[in-house]
Amino acid sequence: METKPKQVEAWLTRLPLSNPSEAAEEMADYLATLNSLEVPHDNRNKIIERLAPVLEDIVASLYEQYGTVQAPLPPKQHRNAILARRLLRGMADAYKILLVDWLKRRFHLFGGNPVPLYLQRILLALQATLEISFETHDPMPEGIWVDLHQTFNYALRNGLKDVIPEGGAKMLSLEQIYKSTLLMALADPYHFPQAELPWAKDIIARFSNLASIFPAEESTKGRVGLFIVEVNTDTPPKSIARDTHPTNPRWDLILNTTELAKHLALIGSHISGREDLDKLGLPEAARDPAYPSMLRRLKLNWGANLQRQSQRRRHQDGREFEVSFGLKSVHQLIAPPSRGDTIHYGLSGNEPAPAIMRCKTVNDSMGGLSLSRSGVQGMQIRVGDVVGVRQGAGGWSVGLVRWFRVPGQGEICFGVQLLAPKVLAVQVRRPDNGRQWPGLLLHPNPTSQQAPMLLAQAGCFIPDSNAEIRTPKGNQPVRIEKRVESTPSVELFRFQMEAASQG
Repeated sequence: METKPKQVEAWLTRLPLSNPSEAAEEMADYLATLNSLEVPHDNRNKIIERLAPVLEDIVASLYEQYGTVQAPLPPKQHRNAILARRLLRGMADAYKILLVDWLKRRFHLFGGNPVPLYLQRILLALQATLEISFETHDPMPEGIWVDLHQTFNYALRNGLKDVIPEGGAKMLSLEQIYKSTLLMALADPYHFPQAELPWAKDIIARFSNLASIFPAEESTKGRVGLFIVEVNTDTPPKSIARDTHPTNPRWDLILNTTELAKHLALIGSHISGREDLDKLGLPEAARDPAYPSMLRRLKLNWGANLQRQSQRRRHQDGREFEVSFGLKSVHQLIAPPSRGDTIHYGLSGNEPAPAIMRCKTVNDSMGGLSLSRSGVQGMQIRVGDVVGVRQGAGGWSVGLVRWFRVPGQGEICFGVQLLAPKVLAVQVRRPDNGRQWPGLLLHPNPTSQQAPMLLAQAGCFIPDSNAEIRTPKGNQPVRIEKRVESTPSVELFRFQMEAASQG
C-alpha cells in the first residue's frame, strides 16, 4: 500500500485513465484502504491533495458515460454512477479524517488553519454524491445526511459558516454549499423532468441567499416556510408548517424559506406578465413554457404548504395493471390510426406496436397510483410523460408520470397522476400549415365543473390559436386558449369549441 507521496505519484502514473471504470475501481479501493490506515497527517494531506484532481477527472469521465443516458440506467451506466458516488464519498471521508486529526492536535506550530478548506471539501463531495442520486433517481446513500448536518453544524457553532476558504475549488461559503444542498433535496428532485434539474439548480444559485438557517429555540412554533434539521439524524429537513415542534437548541437547526418562496411567487407573476428576463434576474431558459410550472413546484415545496388532497391506501398484495408510456403509444392503444391519417410524430417509417408492461400497485389515492416493476431492461420512463394504465379487460385510463425512483438494480417505482375518467384519441390539425398530430381529448367527471382539455405533443400548438379536432364522427373547429401545463414531452391546453364555418 503506497502511503508516501512519491509512491503515490508513481502509482498514479500506472492508473488506467483511458478506462474510467477500471481507474475508478482502483482509486476507490485505494481511498478505502487509505482511510482505514494510520498515516501521519502531513503525509495524508499531501496524498489527498494529489489524488483530488485525478479523482475529479475520473468522476467527470464517468459522468460522460452515464449522465446523458435516460434513467433507469442500464447496468453498465448504473455501475459507473455508483462508482462516481463511491469515489466522492471516499474523498469526503478522507477530508473528514484530516479534519478530525487536525482538531485533535493541541499545538499547531506553523502554517495556516486548514479547517475551513477541509469543511468545504467535505460539503462539496457530499453534495455531489447526493446530486448523482437525484439525477439517476437512486436512493440516497446511507449516512450522507448525518455527515452533511454535522459538518455544517460544526462550522456554524465555531463561527465559520460564512468563510470562503483560501484555495477552495469554488468561491462559496460553507453555508452557501449546505443551504443549496438542503434546498435541492426539498425541491423534490425525483419529481423533476431531467431537463428541468439544471433550472432548479440555477434558481438555487441565484436566490438561495433569501433563505436563512439558524440554531433552533427550545420550541419552534409551526408556520409555513420552516423546516427542522435534526443534526444527529440521517434524514433530510422536515417541514414544521402545522404544529409546534420540540427541538434541541444544541443540535437542531431551522431552515426558513419564507422569503424565498415569496420571491418565487413574485417572479412567477412577472413571467406571466411577460416582463424582461434580465430585470427579473432569470436565464434564457425562463422563456420555456415549462418554466412557470417548475417555479410553482419550487414555491410550493419550499413554502412547505403543499398538502396531500387525498389519503393514500397501501396494498399488501399489489393489484396488477398494464402500463404503456408515451403519447404516441397511448394514442395508438386507445384508437389505432387508420391508413388515411397523416400523423406527424417526429419520426419516419412504420411505427412499432406500443410496448405494454405489467406493474403492481404499491398504493393508490383518489388522484392516482404508485406502481412498481421488477425487470426494467429497455424500459423508458420520463417525468412528465403520458402513461396509459388499465386493469384486466377494462378501458385505458390516461395520466402523467409525476415521479420515479430506482430502489435497486432492475427495479423501479413510479407515481401516476390520473387526468380524466374518459379519454378520446383524436387528430389535431393546425389550419395555418395543414399539419396534424395525435392528441388526447380529456373529458372530466360529469359532476365536476372542469372544462374538457387537450393533451398534445410539446411544441406543436400555442395558446390563443385556432385548431381543428378530427374524429371519425367529424371535424370540430376549436380555439386553443390557455396552456395549463407543459412538460418536455407534452402540453395540456384548455380550449373552446367554435361554430363550424358555413359553405
